[in-house]
Amino acid sequence: MNKTMKTHHKLIFGDAENMKELEDGSVHLVVTSPPYFNAPFDYPDLFESYSAYLDKMRKIAEELRRVVAEGRIICIVCDDTLIDGKTSCCCRFNEDIR
Repeated sequence: MNKTMKTHHKLIFGDAENMKELEDGSVHLVVTSPPYFNAPFDYPDLFESYSAYLDKMRKIAEELRRVVAEGRIICIVCDDTLIDGKTSCCCRFNEDIR
């Protein structure tokens, strides 16, 4: 038996801190790749400090919580990063953003 389900897909490029075009709980999947803190080649000096970076990521996380439906998925693509000249595992990001 071949079942089909009607789906709706929308790709949005914009500011993840303010997704006013999306209703609360209306998103089922988010895949995002935010700028890495202090990535020397891609984003030199984009953030004043690791604390400023985390503040921005917290604002984005709050907005994601608002728009993502209960029980759905948020995928944040991240990699190891440089903090005070030392490589830090991306798993630290998860702990630091809380």
